[in-house]
Amino acid sequence: MNLQETTVWVGDLLPAPPRITTRRVNQGFPEFTVADVAVGGAGEDGAVGGAGEDGAVGGAGEDGAVGGASPAPADAQPAETVAVTLDAARIDPGLVTDDGSDLRVELITVTSGHSRAAADLVTAAATMIAQDPHQRPPRPGLILPDLGWHVDEKMTAKHGLLVPPFLWEDGVPHVHEVDFGGRHGGGGHHDWTHPGRMTVVAQLVMLTDAEFATATGQGLGAVQRQLTEAEVNLNDVWR
Repeated sequence: MNLQETTVWVGDLLPAPPRITTRRVNQGFPEFTVADVAVGGAGEDGAVGGAGEDGAVGGAGEDGAVGGASPAPADAQPAETVAVTLDAARIDPGLVTDDGSDLRVELITVTSGHSRAAADLVTAAATMIAQDPHQRPPRPGLILPDLGWHVDEKMTAKHGLLVPPFLWEDGVPHVHEVDFGGRHGGGGHHDWTHPGRMTVVAQLVMLTDAEFATATGQGLGAVQRQLTEAEVNLNDVWR
């Protein structure tokens, strides 16, 4: 899919019309296009924090706050920000599906509060993957150590982990494109059809140092049990 097609697809997955921005972790790193939506709560203007003047990602405000939201009624939905990449699928990690389709991945995350952290985190994750996609293929179980450091040095859940998305009840969102002219196109003179390209969404969650130690020392099953038993709010990256 091109950027316009991906934007339409992702827009249908999000709870409200998103804001679209182009971001990068710093000068000299690749740019990524990100859609983000503020949901729940009530900020001063309901807006999500943006990138800096140079498009670089950043962290909390001068007082260390990450939201700036006004108090909400007790029964209101918690203030959260959802962010998803729109062009991380341009990264070719060499992954294939069972039927031989090229597998590409967009990244989504949710953070507590109305802030720029969610958009900055998926940008940083896409950047880290792009640096060596064959060593860091974007599939469930990939750990991205110290990812949060690129966003906010005060972030306590600073290690990234990719998991199958748990935001939708009907499974992992995906789009399967088939090229009837063969893998590289070229018209109808081919008498075969490449299985095509599958684009899916992977969810980024953030782990604290203790959770990261469990994941790397005892495995992902152990950290999943730890998080479940403690009823950890994975969206709170400053927990």
